[in-house]
Amino acid sequence: MTGAIVLLAAATLPSGPLDFKARDMRIEPQERRVVLDGDVHLSRGDLNVTGEHAVAEYAKEQAALPRRPRGRKKEASDTIVGGQSVERFTVSGNVHVQSGSRTADGEHGVLDSEDVDVVRPRVVLRRSIAEEGQPTPVRVEADHLLLLQARRLARFTDDVVVRRGDAVVRSPRMEARYDGEGQLTRLELRGGVDVRQGDRRATGQNADYDAKARTLVLAGDPKLYDQGDVLTGDRIDLGLDTKEVRVERARGRLRPEAHKGERGAP
Repeated sequence: MTGAIVLLAAATLPSGPLDFKARDMRIEPQERRVVLDGDVHLSRGDLNVTGEHAVAEYAKEQAALPRRPRGRKKEASDTIVGGQSVERFTVSGNVHVQSGSRTADGEHGVLDSEDVDVVRPRVVLRRSIAEEGQPTPVRVEADHLLLLQARRLARFTDDVVVRRGDAVVRSPRMEARYDGEGQLTRLELRGGVDVRQGDRRATGQNADYDAKARTLVLAGDPKLYDQGDVLTGDRIDLGLDTKEVRVERARGRLRPEAHKGERGAP
């Protein structure tokens, strides 16, 4: 994993033309692309992307821009390089993304009209819901991140690791959902979940994290292992701040010998 990241997932791509700068530029008409090398900088509105290399791919539906009728202004959404409309930019090498106060870093990024695709991201997810004292950030690592702007969704896949305070959650895939202000509301982990927090461990097929309640809910044969005790049920709720546990239709196996020496234990 490369770079320290601060929230890419809530960034949205503003409308309007995309400007670029680079040390070297090469137009390859046969390949329908433009190659940028050295100190690449892409900008659109308050979105800024930098990297070492970038490739601008021409839109496939047209070989060249049609001549505009006299008096018609260029559309604000047109991105033009080499006289043709660009469909997307692929940026690589120390990629850094900034949108307002939100930033992110990764090895590879794809920028098009709606979505952002990042390889091996490390992200800090922030939200606007007020917390007492200093808010606890949610840090995410994965092999791949796809931002679906229209759906207000960030999709993490392959070796997803979520860290919040002393809690570490692992899962093959996760979706982060956002509200209209671009703030985190919910994490949905699927395909097998493993949670570690201090001496306790919890597992389940699925888990949902509620950013407002700061609660992780495990389902799908959930189990909680705590100092030799094993609890299971239809659903297990873990309060990540309070360390409280709630189990629906609880079943368990307690090992009193594991608690010898604790206050009040026989």
